[in-house]
Amino acid sequence: MKTLFTLLILSSGMTFASTLPTREIASVRRVEHARELMGASYKKSIVSRFETRKDIEKNIHEVVKKRLPNSFKYRAYTIAKTIIEESAKNSLDPYFVMAVISGESSFNPLAVGPVGEIGMMQIRPTTGQWMSDILKTKFHGERTLRDPVANIKLGVAYLSWLRNKFEGHGQLYLAAYNMGPKSVKNAVSRNVYPKDYPIHVMKRYIAFYKDMGKKTGRL
Repeated sequence: MKTLFTLLILSSGMTFASTLPTREIASVRRVEHARELMGASYKKSIVSRFETRKDIEKNIHEVVKKRLPNSFKYRAYTIAKTIIEESAKNSLDPYFVMAVISGESSFNPLAVGPVGEIGMMQIRPTTGQWMSDILKTKFHGERTLRDPVANIKLGVAYLSWLRNKFEGHGQLYLAAYNMGPKSVKNAVSRNVYPKDYPIHVMKRYIAFYKDMGKKTGRL
């Protein structure tokens, strides 16, 4: 396992101080998830240099605004805010969520995939309906999935669900996001651990931190 994808080795479990202010809790969760994703590679990585960074949210807003199509730039603040809030709610690093979005749709809310995936996080209508039922939210098929805010909420919730299902094993729950949990379980039963998609996402994840590092001279 480690030789296949060392960036995705599990690290220690999460602990959060419930008395911390909301923004600080979100920061702790971001760092803990980063440690989980990168395991032994974390301490020497660019990601570790931003543990105490205070302007993460500002950077996320800037990245989202830059990457959205022109017709959606007016919604950049709301979309970035959704990424930040849903990531914190589900104990995920928002840059990880952005890496998935970047790989899936290049931040295009109207993207349509080859097998019916829709929107920023490329969600199939059946998955969207299922997650909406779990979240107890209204679902109006493709119309819901074309809305970037609703799409992100469903996509992040699905990532969180997969993370729990695969017990925090980043390589597996990332692969499952791409090919489905049943396919991943079948592959693992044959001692095959899908790595192409996880590597694809993790490269983008690291790239977001590197870009931030270039702006601040932390490379």
